Amino acid sequence: MKGFILFVIAKVLAFFLLPIGFIYSILTFRVGLSNYFKSVAISIDQKGNVIMSVLFNDILRKVGGHRFGDPDETISMVLGINKRDNTLTWLGSFISNILNKIEKDHVEKSIDLD
Repeated sequence: MKGFILFVIAKVLAFFLLPIGFIYSILTFRVGLSNYFKSVAISIDQKGNVIMSVLFNDILRKVGGHRFGDPDETISMVLGINKRDNTLTWLGSFISNILNKIEKDHVEKSIDLD
């Protein structure tokens, strides 16, 4: 129950505060906009990895493959690990190939082994 309450509080605060913070950051130009947008994109990707984890674990990876859902990993990173380990489903391979067409070797470069 505590997790659900925290979820509701986070969603309400995000609904009101994220747009304000986003617009403020763009208008003040305190950081390079390109780096700012890249950081925001990565955080959205990490959020998607958590929110979509149950579905992605069922349809994008084979049983025993690296699991989606770690909040410190991006979707591309998990796809890259599973591609390397040959544990992607046909749909996971299809999505990986699309991402790799947008940026050469995108999912492979997304693997962060630090």
